[in-house]
Amino acid sequence: MRISIMTMRDANPVCDPERLPGSKSRFPSCFLICLALLICGLLPETSHAHPISDSQENVYVKRDKVLISMQIFVEDLYFFQKLEPDEENIVSQAKIKKAIEQHKQFLLDRLLVRDINGEKLQGKVVSVDDSSVKPEGVAMSDLMQFTLVFELEFPLKKPPEFLTFSQELVDSNAGFPAIVRFNLKQEGSETPYAVGMKPRDPQTIRFNWDHPPLAPDASEADWQKWLKERREETLGITSYGTIYSFLYIEDFEVRHEILIPLATLESFFTLEKKNPDFLSVAEQEASRARIEEFFAKSNPIEIDGISVKPAVSRLDFYGLDFKDFAKPAEKKRVSVANARVGIILTYSTKGTPDTVKVTWDMFNRSVWSVESVCFAFDESFRPIFSKLERNSEFIWTNPGRKVSLDVSPVAVMLSPRSIWTIPVVSGFGFLLCLMMSLSLLRRGHSYKRTLTAVAVLFFISLLSLPLAQVSFANPFQPVPEISSEKAEAVFKTLHKNIYRSFDYHTDSDVFDALAKSAEGSFLETLYRQINQSLKMQEQGGAISHVTDVDWESIELQPRREPNVEVSQDERSFAVKATWTVAGTVEHWGHIHTRTNKYQGIFNLEPVDSVWKLTSMELLDEERLPFQTRLREVKVEAPVEETPENTEEPVPEKQSADTSSP
Repeated sequence: MRISIMTMRDANPVCDPERLPGSKSRFPSCFLICLALLICGLLPETSHAHPISDSQENVYVKRDKVLISMQIFVEDLYFFQKLEPDEENIVSQAKIKKAIEQHKQFLLDRLLVRDINGEKLQGKVVSVDDSSVKPEGVAMSDLMQFTLVFELEFPLKKPPEFLTFSQELVDSNAGFPAIVRFNLKQEGSETPYAVGMKPRDPQTIRFNWDHPPLAPDASEADWQKWLKERREETLGITSYGTIYSFLYIEDFEVRHEILIPLATLESFFTLEKKNPDFLSVAEQEASRARIEEFFAKSNPIEIDGISVKPAVSRLDFYGLDFKDFAKPAEKKRVSVANARVGIILTYSTKGTPDTVKVTWDMFNRSVWSVESVCFAFDESFRPIFSKLERNSEFIWTNPGRKVSLDVSPVAVMLSPRSIWTIPVVSGFGFLLCLMMSLSLLRRGHSYKRTLTAVAVLFFISLLSLPLAQVSFANPFQPVPEISSEKAEAVFKTLHKNIYRSFDYHTDSDVFDALAKSAEGSFLETLYRQINQSLKMQEQGGAISHVTDVDWESIELQPRREPNVEVSQDERSFAVKATWTVAGTVEHWGHIHTRTNKYQGIFNLEPVDSVWKLTSMELLDEERLPFQTRLREVKVEAPVEETPENTEEPVPEKQSADTSSP
């Protein structure tokens, strides 16, 4: 079974002699067709036109070598090796054989095979089948009737994980491109990968030697299982020559993440580099400003009818061996043929947007359509931007969602005991006055001088009433104690409020929200501790979004415990809690989840009639296993999955990948 697929990137028409009935020489007919295309503006105008070469490259990849069978028409020798006919318009067999020898090196130079790092593999021509060429030679009108088969071999040091194939039979700016019908099979599988390959249009293939592609007649269920495993291995990024577009609509930002092959990016503009096949680290850094400027102006986004300028939050260059694009890429030299550029554009919003309009205007002769994925909260969409169909816009309308991040304080419902206040100095003076008065009555004689002293002391005691007062709770009332159930409810609310505060995007908003649940100097300490705990080092320190807080145990602590701070307000209490926090970082269609487990003692006090956390002592911290999963994309109808979006051999019809574009 042979699969021949033309993608949107191959949408330029190709002159095929089989489609021209009765034609013995394809050049005049092809020339007329291409001239018509020039008039229509579908092909570039040039001062001279290169002829079309239509050949077939059959590739068989083994563990130790790559075998290429290149089938061409004798006409290719006429075009590329400048065969000259004699006076009778016949090309002799001798000239053809000489041209064949020249064409061997031509094919080795122009049919390129690169390894995972973009280095060219060195090959050799092992044989040529020219049995179709007769001793009497070939007439010019019959050049398309005779074929030659060149067998090439490229040794491998080990079974490859990736190989990149490209052809440069003509210059990339040639008016009439040379098309190679590329067919590849992996050892151990009969299912081919097939595509029409244009000049400088690299095809990168991933090989799994433990689980090669299934047989073409395998069941639908087996193929679905195989495809799912491949998607999980590559985190949904299954194609190496496709533009990936992920659009995230959130409460405080719209994010556009674009993953584009470096070769495709250079179809829009050329990056400065000394070696045309590689981009060094220094050249990557030098090109950042130009790439950022290009994407900042491309694909404009309107939020609530206003065009918003993006901030570039990340720009990385990825090699083939990089799978998790949510991580910052290692700085190293990359291959122009198989590297990719990932850029994240962030558009800030004041809250949940009402409408988001995305316009894709990055089209050229290499990019005809782009399939995107939009994640808007719990909804997902698959907008397709197409130049041919004149569909370049996607509009999302808010179904009624509004951001609700209000962090409500918890009122103190526990009544305190009544307070008694005793003025110490005045009380002592009044007592002394009373004792002196009783002493005078017992003596029964004149007490004029003593009475004067008592009066003066009483007056001084009155003046001293505001001084040296001692306050204490009414000893005849019971001490107010919060119940375990109420303490647990109060703590859960405040504790959850703390994590919800970090849903805000600015530090000032986070602090304002934290202040409703925490008090004093503990605010800054709490911010630093939780902000650090939400960082995912596996994702380059990205701040995760808390999705779940789960409490294993909450125990009300006696006030005399050593870790419990004694507050002046006897209603205050402390709890010992064990809890887990799940946080996620989502990029490029997959979700990373980090779950941490903690144990600590929290002190809670009434402050201005509301409960607040005033201190915390962390007793234990444990990081649970890091998990990664694909974000599900729900589509109304299945879409045919082809080698264009898997770049691994697949049967002729398979269901769509529902987890990545």
